[in-house]
Amino acid sequence: MPDVSRLGIHQGEIGPICDYCGERLTFGQSIPIDSKYACHECYQSVSGANSSSDGKSVPGLTMD
Repeated sequence: MPDVSRLGIHQGEIGPICDYCGERLTFGQSIPIDSKYACHECYQSVSGANSSSDGKSVPGLTMD
């Protein structure tokens, strides 16, 4: 059962509050880190992860 003191309403939906910056999130926007919830920006700064969407050329794969 979620701790109700860590929940808020964002975009008309109930969801967690980022434990790092206090931003209100929906459950779909939140990223769990152990027992805490994080927004995308805080997740990147806490975990050191970065986007893998940088393009690269793949031989034999046409993207037309």
